[in-house]
Amino acid sequence: MKSLKIFSAAALAAALLFPLSLDAPRAYAMNLQHARAQKDLSPALQKSLEDKLSDVVAPYFDEQDQKKAKGQQYIDLQQKFEYLPNYGLHNHLVVSCKLGGVEYDPTKPGPTAKGLATGKLKYLVFTYALEGGQWVSVAKPKWESQDLGLAGAKQLNENLARGEKRKAAKEKAAQTRAAAAAAAAAAQKAADRSGQ
Repeated sequence: MKSLKIFSAAALAAALLFPLSLDAPRAYAMNLQHARAQKDLSPALQKSLEDKLSDVVAPYFDEQDQKKAKGQQYIDLQQKFEYLPNYGLHNHLVVSCKLGGVEYDPTKPGPTAKGLATGKLKYLVFTYALEGGQWVSVAKPKWESQDLGLAGAKQLNENLARGEKRKAAKEKAAQTRAAAAAAAAAAQKAADRSGQ
């Protein structure tokens, strides 16, 4: 038993003193000449990019509204961008801005007034680079698509129906609270008059 303890201690000491590979890079060897830049957009940069994009996206919203009015499949674009900043050559800031939404078919009845969700998510991607303090378009906007399949479409429609029920319940509760507050105010006003 004593020899096993000595052997174990010797094996542990050998493992600690001798590296497994002589070619392994050391943890403390770093090259900071090309340090990674911060990947988050500052609020000021995000605001300036939003201002730039607000003018560019209006025709896409109008196009989807026209498709809906004509009874064609359309994308219910959300009015919020997802920003994916990256750094290109010479540490220039390049941002992909995604604007997405669910595709609906207004000719088929669905859980919402928008129609039946087709099970496709579509994203409009804009790519801009920051050059000299100004945002410059790097590429034409392009559509990307994600097909959730039939099971995904069914789940999406079920979730939309659940959301509509929750929204209706919240509106009803708000109306009930408003009516109760109005009745309480009227009762207080009547009590104040009778007390005079």
